[in-house]
Amino acid sequence: MTVVDDYPARADRLAALVARFTQLVDLPSQDQLADVFADAGWSPSGAVPHRLFTSGDITAGVRVERATATVAVVMADFGCADDLEYDDFDDDDAYDAALDQRYTDAEEVVGIVTERLGLPPADALAVDVLADHGGRVRLRSGHWAVTVAVVQHDSDLPVTVEANLTYGADLPGRLADLAPPPSRRTPVDWDAVSTRTGVSLPKDYHWLMERYGAGIFDGYLSLTPPTALSRPVPGPLVGVLRYQTPPTLPVATTVDGTTVSWVLAPQDCADQWHLRVTGPGTTPSDLPVGLLQFLVVALSGRYAVPQFRADFPSASHRFASARNAADTT
Repeated sequence: MTVVDDYPARADRLAALVARFTQLVDLPSQDQLADVFADAGWSPSGAVPHRLFTSGDITAGVRVERATATVAVVMADFGCADDLEYDDFDDDDAYDAALDQRYTDAEEVVGIVTERLGLPPADALAVDVLADHGGRVRLRSGHWAVTVAVVQHDSDLPVTVEANLTYGADLPGRLADLAPPPSRRTPVDWDAVSTRTGVSLPKDYHWLMERYGAGIFDGYLSLTPPTALSRPVPGPLVGVLRYQTPPTLPVATTVDGTTVSWVLAPQDCADQWHLRVTGPGTTPSDLPVGLLQFLVVALSGRYAVPQFRADFPSASHRFASARNAADTT
């Protein structure tokens, strides 16, 4: 137990930082995040301003770009397999036990950090940037998804415990604040939609279509309803070897011809699909977010989509349901 004795104090410092993130309702700038770290008593570190911060023996890396904001805090480092000399052990079993002990100790630290944070569970639609790492604990602090996990990015890299804070929790609540949904819900036969399109669709799209349905935000950005979705469009062949790029599937359009599409990578993990925005006469943009988060950061004005016109979003947001428009005609 001695190897993890000092982690409660580290977790308490992290908890004091995480508590301050509740004040960040919308996607922050790099400067705003720097102010939060300063208020929590963390010190800037490194040559690039506002990218690294330290508190005692823990370090946080900050990244704000392309409609996202993420803070990664390494809470513990249990080293690489190469750190263990095989000749120092009596036999294979002893060596394997030492390798396994790193994961056991790391899992114990995850439990300590989770308990000290004392946060509620993340909602089902919260972003999950550590989805590839099993045994993670998903929490939330306001509109921030907080994930604590044992992380090893490759077999020759160290086993670490990472606490990750990413903007993107309670996104349904934030979107409803920005543009209230219609009073009536929209039933959808999702099995029939999957059969017709050939793919299962992301959970946030399910929620959007059932809660908002087809319609237009601020008279400009329209969501494509399930009945109008196409089958995925094969990606172009690129490179000398002409390899196939991932397919795309358009999911929203603007009145001036810009298209927002899912990039189906990996195709069988819909909740990990990101977005591509393409517009007439503009360079396409790939954004590492889902559709629900895209709507929140765009409507809040915290991310200016290069392909969208300058007066979007409007000062007073509105969602006009296509069904309501049809009912009045």
